[in-house]
Amino acid sequence: MQALRDYQKLIAAVDRRCRRIVRRHRDLIACTKGCAGNCCRIHISVYPVEALSMALALQKLAPDLRHSIQNKARHTNSFGPCPLIEDGACLMYDARAVICRTHGLPMLTEYRGHRSVGYCEKNFRNLSPIPAEDIIDLSHLNNLLAAVNRGFVSALSHPLPSGKRFTLAQALVMDPFVT
Repeated sequence: MQALRDYQKLIAAVDRRCRRIVRRHRDLIACTKGCAGNCCRIHISVYPVEALSMALALQKLAPDLRHSIQNKARHTNSFGPCPLIEDGACLMYDARAVICRTHGLPMLTEYRGHRSVGYCEKNFRNLSPIPAEDIIDLSHLNNLLAAVNRGFVSALSHPLPSGKRFTLAQALVMDPFVT
């Protein structure tokens, strides 16, 4: 499916950008496996294209791990921690959502006409200002992701409501072969 390939291309571009930022500022980034920060302590929602990509990746895991993740996802509420975190690590790190890939890095956001750059409070200490080439424009990234998702949703055999999103738990228990 072309839209899924478009999503994979977007993920590859996001990963390249994030790796470049991390390489340039490795000594200023505290994010590591088991970090005590809040990024993985929240249960996020994802677009359908991300949900399907994660569901497909889940199918490639060993059956015991897959069933364990799905069981945990079935018993997770939308206010609980991410169902993929175990012992401080993501069980599906390579298949994580766009928001997970960029979290903690400098993100340009705009709210009510006010633009600001935010990042994990543990990162980039004593670096001011952050170089413009190391700031991810969240609006631009979200627009790209939304466009890829629109292409994906329009290719589905059964339509989804406009703006439909899934929690990670829903993505992890969905049947990827029904779409």
